[in-house]
Amino acid sequence: MNSLLKDKARLALAIVFIFSAIITFIYGFFERQSGNDFNQIWMLGVIMLLGAMVHLQKIGKKPPKKNK
Repeated sequence: MNSLLKDKARLALAIVFIFSAIITFIYGFFERQSGNDFNQIWMLGVIMLLGAMVHLQKIGKKPPKKNK
């Protein structure tokens, strides 16, 4: 049961990261259109997407069994 809650929490966090990255990319696009610096904004979006991918990869993974 504990791993199910962890998986749900990871999924929720990944979804938040994905939506935040999309919003950040859109904001960076508007900044680029107005002539302002936008590279740091887009890099933040890329980092959020990478964080979402890490959390999505860990969902459903079973920990290795310890041999005694």
